[in-house]
This record gives sequence, structure tokens and C-alpha cells, in this order.
Amino acid sequence: MALESTRFFSGPVPESFVRRMTATPAGFERELRMAWPALEGCAAQGRFRLRDGELVLEIEVEAAGVRRLGLLELPQLHVRYRFAVPGAEPARRALLSRLDNAMRKGGG
Repeated sequence: MALESTRFFSGPVPESFVRRMTATPAGFERELRMAWPALEGCAAQGRFRLRDGELVLEIEVEAAGVRRLGLLELPQLHVRYRFAVPGAEPARRALLSRLDNAMRKGGG
């Protein structure tokens, strides 16, 4: 799964943001469950929720068409992240870093 670069190298991690990703909703769910087995929700609902201590992260996915590169078609998703219980910024950064690292495939 390719992540559009919304890495927060400088500046604080916001309480909500949107990423565009190359994946199907089912593929996103599969990778997310491997990264966070105690995940609530499913791709059919388009919503997920995960908890890490006092942090609560809600994720919504919405199909965003197909990106075409020659004959290659890559499914796109809009993925909205929102910390329902935001916690401290360092905790948000740590959680997103763990998710991003666990969901990164093939050097993308």
C-alpha cells in the first residue's frame, strides 16, 4: 500500500487530517488489522476505531476513483484520520509512526 506523504517531520501532528492512499477499502482493512489487531469496524462500514491507552483514533475510508499510469490502474482512497480523544501530541506522533511503519510495503 502506498502512502501519500503526510508524514509530520516538522510541526505538530494535528488532531485530524486526510491522506490519499493507493489501496482498496478491503486492502486497507487487511493491512490495518495486521498493524492493529484490536481494531473495531470494517471496510464495508467505511469506518474504523482503534484505542491506544487513552488515545482513540477514528479512521474513515472512501473510494476515490482510479489512478491510471498507462495500462496500470491503481485504486485510490481518501482516508480521514481523527483523534476522537486526542491525547498529547507526542502520543499522537508515536501512534501514527507505528501505524505507518507497520503498513508500509515494498519501500513505498
